[in-house]
Amino acid sequence: MNGYLTTKQTAERLNVVPSRIRRMILDGVIQAEKIGRDNFISESEVQRLESLDRKPGRPAKEKASEK
Repeated sequence: MNGYLTTKQTAERLNVVPSRIRRMILDGVIQAEKIGRDNFISESEVQRLESLDRKPGRPAKEKASEK
């Protein structure tokens, strides 16, 4: 599909693992088109994600008192 990337290609562009991309899709952070069993992410969506100021590493867990 022209203009779309696979989950794996998106993960490589964002320097994360493919499972992180799938989680971001499920959480609604990334808009994706599901065709069959595969997710496809538009080039413009990947560019939007690249422009975000993301911190490296795993997010900190919430404390029980903050929930």
